[in-house]
Amino acid sequence: MSTYADHLADPVRKRFRLCAYASTWFGCFADVMLESTAVIILYFSALGAGNTLIMFSTGIPGLVSLFLLIPVSGLVDRIGAKKTVSLSCLLACFSYLLMASAPFWRTEFDQYVVLAGCLLFCLSKPLWTASWFPILGYILRPAERSEFFGFMRFSYYILSGTVFFLLGLFMGKNPPVRLLQAVIALTGLCMLGRMFFISKIRIPEHRSRNYDIGKAFGVSVRNAPLAGFAVYIGALSLAFASVIPLTLLYLKNGLHYGADTVQILSSAGIGGCICGYFLYGRMVRKFGMKALQLLIHGAFIVIPLGLFVCKPSVVLMGVFLFAANFSFACFGCAVSSEILALARPGNLTMANAFSQTYQMIGTASGRLVVSFLLGSGVLSSSWRFWSVEVSLFQTIFLFCSGTALFSLTLVFCLPSVVPRHEDYYDP
Repeated sequence: MSTYADHLADPVRKRFRLCAYASTWFGCFADVMLESTAVIILYFSALGAGNTLIMFSTGIPGLVSLFLLIPVSGLVDRIGAKKTVSLSCLLACFSYLLMASAPFWRTEFDQYVVLAGCLLFCLSKPLWTASWFPILGYILRPAERSEFFGFMRFSYYILSGTVFFLLGLFMGKNPPVRLLQAVIALTGLCMLGRMFFISKIRIPEHRSRNYDIGKAFGVSVRNAPLAGFAVYIGALSLAFASVIPLTLLYLKNGLHYGADTVQILSSAGIGGCICGYFLYGRMVRKFGMKALQLLIHGAFIVIPLGLFVCKPSVVLMGVFLFAANFSFACFGCAVSSEILALARPGNLTMANAFSQTYQMIGTASGRLVVSFLLGSGVLSSSWRFWSVEVSLFQTIFLFCSGTALFSLTLVFCLPSVVPRHEDYYDP
């Protein structure tokens, strides 16, 4: 079936892809800072926040997206993808500037101002997610998707990874709050670059229409392969989404490493993302989607188990962060590719929102449960495993590994594992 991308001249499609890449290069710092680096964690710690509040802040993105992704899909169809992107970027810029302003507020409120900024940024994320995929659907041919997602994420992680690594070298063991403020404020301003480059991509003129969100939702629900895939990625996100931020928190407040060491190790994690995104397209071609997804699932079991079992050292923790981010990068690319492949014609916006909602359910639930376990006192702060003392953080890593192991029961929901469905219902 002919698509809009098929009617674009090759030079035009190339220019639009470059604009799409550039939009992620400007927006990547905000996304990566909250999800994969120690900057916000160090900022919270400098303002006196505890482990529970810090971990809770990492669960906000999933919690907000859980409630907003599907309704926002209706907004995209009502006002258009590009206008929704502009709204997202302006909100994200303001949210980071608000976080940077936290020390100027009264002392007892400063950490909650940062939390409010995190919340506002997370409100901008569903707007971006719901509009980004429809834009890509217009400018990418099916054969270009794997390479695009792989190079896009490779390029923006190598950019952000280099910057955050240099920041780790520069900031020292106890960075001044003013330095962290400046980094956060500059990150917010970069979001305006994302808005500029998206405005340069030409897509069909949007015609406002009464979007029947119930009908679109019904199409996605009845799409059995899509629904099964959504359940699977939700379960796997529940198991693994908290592992990376929990590891950074473990380094800072469990192993008591300096801020510079924690930030440099988080940059090693970004290096894992870089390699994962760079190699993703090659791995799909070499191993196929089925084998790659099974390997990713295996990594989600082994990595937190290793964090539980192994005696920590700087080098070993760097290896674990690298491996965790490498696996999570491949997981993200696979999810993006499969959503585009599984969406019914005309239902891409809702199919994306539907799948991403399940992923956010898993992400938010996993991180909020970890936040509760860290602050509630339900788990012992330490216990003996044979002759080895196990910390609270290591106990939670064991739970994450067990949850990923249990999620193997859902592996037959993967379209790549069961490519031909014979749906049958006889009430």
